[in-house]
Amino acid sequence: MKRVLFFLVTIISFGLLFSGCGGAKLSPEVKKSFDNQETLYTKMNMHYNVTKRGAKIVEATNYQVGILIPVNSEVKMKTINAKQIVFEYKGQDIILRNIPKYTGIGIDELAKRYFSKTKVDLSKFTKDEQKAIRLAQVVKNMSKDAVVVSLGVPPSHATPTLEMPQWKYWKTRWKTFLINFDQNGKTINSYPQQ
Repeated sequence: MKRVLFFLVTIISFGLLFSGCGGAKLSPEVKKSFDNQETLYTKMNMHYNVTKRGAKIVEATNYQVGILIPVNSEVKMKTINAKQIVFEYKGQDIILRNIPKYTGIGIDELAKRYFSKTKVDLSKFTKDEQKAIRLAQVVKNMSKDAVVVSLGVPPSHATPTLEMPQWKYWKTRWKTFLINFDQNGKTINSYPQQ
């Protein structure tokens, strides 16, 4: 009887330990955002696609197709585990899915990359950059910071550092495109091609 009771207590303890955060190692700041289901703002544009079962998925590899969630959108944090973040946008649950071999970061850093308590100050960008960001596009002479807000961070397995003069993005799972920068860190090409 004691063994059965010990076994049940052990199982329940492990269940409680891994329930809320799914085993994810979270900083106190990120944990609080989800524990309190805080309202935050998106730090970059992102696109979600609807699966056959109706799930709305944003891939952290930043595919450039699907329904746009604009930068500075108000979202509510719902749940987080080691593989994904669920947040609410306009009354719908959206899943932000992380694949660390492509993003190069864990779920805690992903939450910090995508969400903030304050809006992104778009006034620091030129009018052309602001227009491109609203359209989730890139135009010539955009800064690297503006490109990140417009398209997101490129997958790190193809662009290991943002100091590189060429960033590789995926439009879809099978189609890629490149954004090239001059010596001053300004884009020399556009996306989509014009």
